[in-house]
Amino acid sequence: MFPLNIVLIPGETKVLHIFEDRYRELVADCVTNKANFGIPYIKGDQLADYGIEVSISKIMQDNPDGEMDIEIKAIKPFKIIKYTSVLKPKLYGAAYIEGYEDDTTSNRYKLFRSFKKLIKAAKGKEIPVETLINVSVYKVAQLLDLTNDEKLQLLSFEHLKEKEDFLISKIKLYMHMVKLEKAIKNNFRLN
Repeated sequence: MFPLNIVLIPGETKVLHIFEDRYRELVADCVTNKANFGIPYIKGDQLADYGIEVSISKIMQDNPDGEMDIEIKAIKPFKIIKYTSVLKPKLYGAAYIEGYEDDTTSNRYKLFRSFKKLIKAAKGKEIPVETLINVSVYKVAQLLDLTNDEKLQLLSFEHLKEKEDFLISKIKLYMHMVKLEKAIKNNFRLN
């Protein structure tokens, strides 16, 4: 386990700079064994109950001093049952996790209609709804630029409908913000 103060959702990528001995050991073990590792979200000193399994896409830089930059890709969420900060004799931590195969492919017209309206309002672009059908809710979430806490909340939902309802509420909020921004710009021009 590699606790970080970031939350990734499936499909997202991130570059990590690895410099601590325990995480250099974790990366080396994962590369040697062609294994993935987990990133639970940590905020302050509080470890969240959820995390994301990631794979190492590539080692971008491997320095002689052992530090390295790696690119990771988020795969699927998990729930932490029990966490230990050090898994002896290893230097890094581990957890008992409960993975869940959640169906994330949405056919919910309301979600895509809302997203289409947001794109039109914010960017002035038309997107045919048909191109959005059968798209992962995580793909929609990536386009919304959610905060870490919002991503964590999304990962914690067990059912597709909960994820869809959450994203629809976020889209409605963003739509309201776009309308307010346009009204402010319009008022500014009039003054």
